[in-house]
Amino acid sequence: MRKILLAAAFGSLALSLAACGGSSSNCTVEALQKKGKDLQEAMTAALSKDPSKAAANVQTWQQKAQELLTKAQAAGSKPTDEVCKAYDELIETVKK
Repeated sequence: MRKILLAAAFGSLALSLAACGGSSSNCTVEALQKKGKDLQEAMTAALSKDPSKAAANVQTWQQKAQELLTKAQAAGSKPTDEVCKAYDELIETVKK
């Protein structure tokens, strides 16, 4: 159950960030949507591959997600390169 809730929380994060309007040179709404999908796929794979390892990494994932939210809030209504980079970092953290 906890795994499902965690995946749902990150899915909500992806959707809320993808709803931002506007864009910077490299970070668009479409890029954020793809990154959100990539994040969900990485989390699903991590949870399926080794549930106990994923559970042990939840705190790290949550910390990276909070950093992502902070950057997204600072960006306001426009996706920024920092938000896209934070997404990439979170995806890589989940894949480890």
